[in-house]
Amino acid sequence: MVINLKYYVITIVAIFLAIGIGIFIGIMLDGQDLIVEQQKEIVSQLESKFDEFKMKQDSLQEKIDVLNLEKDKNERFLNKIYPELVKDQLKDLNVVVLETSEHYDYSGINDAFKKAGVNSVSNMIIKEGNKEELLRVAQEFGIVETSEDLEKQIIKKFCDVLVSGNDQAFIEKLKEKKFIDYTDDVLVPADYIIIAGGSVDENQRILNKFDKTIINYIKSKNIPIMAVEKLEVVYSNISEYKKLRISTVDNVDTVIGKISMLMVVSGHEGHFGEKETADNLVPEGFIIVD
Repeated sequence: MVINLKYYVITIVAIFLAIGIGIFIGIMLDGQDLIVEQQKEIVSQLESKFDEFKMKQDSLQEKIDVLNLEKDKNERFLNKIYPELVKDQLKDLNVVVLETSEHYDYSGINDAFKKAGVNSVSNMIIKEGNKEELLRVAQEFGIVETSEDLEKQIIKKFCDVLVSGNDQAFIEKLKEKKFIDYTDDVLVPADYIIIAGGSVDENQRILNKFDKTIINYIKSKNIPIMAVEKLEVVYSNISEYKKLRISTVDNVDTVIGKISMLMVVSGHEGHFGEKETADNLVPEGFIIVD
């Protein structure tokens, strides 16, 4: 039998191919062992990091528990001294709280004014009215139609009644037409106006329609006015109130916020609370109202 060159070439190729496959399989087996070892090392490191993280979390939770306990103590202390701190500080004042949004309830601040000894505090909610009804009200009370938005004219007339005490039938008519709402009797003229706001839409439509109109008109009559807001509102109006140069309190749903509000009414000026727009947490000391 004659063995030709082609046979040798195929044999040599087969041998080298077998060697290559063997080396590849060996490397793969060694590689798998290496990968397994690496995975074990990674798992071990993760477990160590997890244990470390858990220890830190437990430590932080202990600190949070201590801080919450301290916070509860401080709140209980404030609640105890709060009535005595504000007692009779605002005697003989007639205060009107105007809520310019139906989405936030500010009825709780009335109690703060009562604790401070005001003569009266009235809480009123301003709503967006039906245009046809508003037109009838305007005609009934002799509001002359101008280029200005009818709602703004109604608001100015409403504010005029609040600060003058005249034509209280206008307020009753607005309630009848569901443009405003209130439960207790409203005593006017008002000595102090509180705007209670906060927006639910980014373009702050109600702020531009109601709040700014009220603030500018009340200021033109030289009646003191301030704005308050809850800590949690969708969109804060405080920065816009500041532009209108009135004092603000941005945490009026807290005891500290209520105290700050009463102190502003007593004569302090500034921007108080816990948001970025606040200049200080609270004013310093009551100024007794004569």
